[in-house]
Amino acid sequence: MIGVILAGGRSSRMGEDKAMLRIGGRTLLERTREVLVDAGAGEVVVSGAAHGGIADRWTDKGPIGGIASVAAALDDGELLIVPVDMPHVDAPTLMRLRDERRMRATRWAGHPLPMRLTLDAMTRATLAELVELDGRACSVSALQARIGVATLSLGGTTPLALSNCNTPDEWREANP
Repeated sequence: MIGVILAGGRSSRMGEDKAMLRIGGRTLLERTREVLVDAGAGEVVVSGAAHGGIADRWTDKGPIGGIASVAAALDDGELLIVPVDMPHVDAPTLMRLRDERRMRATRWAGHPLPMRLTLDAMTRATLAELVELDGRACSVSALQARIGVATLSLGGTTPLALSNCNTPDEWREANP
């Protein structure tokens, strides 16, 4: 299982690099890496050249551009994908995604990310098609709909664990 941290965005709504925001004495990038390892990732890669990761080959394509860029650099296998802007995601939340493999992707109800993704020929072909599209047609939800997704019930999951912070207000709300 390879952990993937989506950290290639411009953070324009936040006004500063979200990956470098600090919580509990660590940056979000450091914290997310640790959570992925705790959830069973044997390796962790970062989508986004600004943090020494894999550069986006498809700019302005959002998370799909980052996922497609990482996919182009990796062998087939299982990915556990987490955006860097989820300050309270935890290992048990990710482990439930990791363990559900009925479909090529697994997500939480109402939350396209984080997700477990099977990287194989079909997923690669679908990503190649999506990066050529715009708007909602080029989205994580569109990827999941095309390749098949298992959706887990939120029962027993802390809602805060799945909250992401894109603006200063959302950051203050999630981190009182």
